[in-house]
Amino acid sequence: MSPRTERAQQIADLIDNAVRTDGLDGVLVTINGLEVPQGAPDGAVIILPPRLTFPTYHQTEATWELLVTAGPVDNHIVAWDRIDSIVAAIAPGLDVTVAEPASFAPNAGPPLSAYLLTYTDPE
Repeated sequence: MSPRTERAQQIADLIDNAVRTDGLDGVLVTINGLEVPQGAPDGAVIILPPRLTFPTYHQTEATWELLVTAGPVDNHIVAWDRIDSIVAAIAPGLDVTVAEPASFAPNAGPPLSAYLLTYTDPE
């Protein structure tokens, strides 16, 4: 594995621990959005590949985006509440700078409500 895929797995483990600690046992944490079940009934966090910047010749900064989504599709208030609970569980452990409303289009079914969290991880 490359250093960034290893870091993505470390981030996934950190997030998984945070959601379990907050009692959100059904939340799926993955680096593969195809693993999200239809409707994401308990919620999901997808770690996306980072955007890289090179402030100096010897420094790389990785800006990570985490897509936090949840269902049900037919009740946006319940989905929003689940998403907020997940964000509240993981944001303190990461240096999150922005959380923007988004949507997630799973393999099957309609798009789900989501937040796109951004943070910079200096390497």
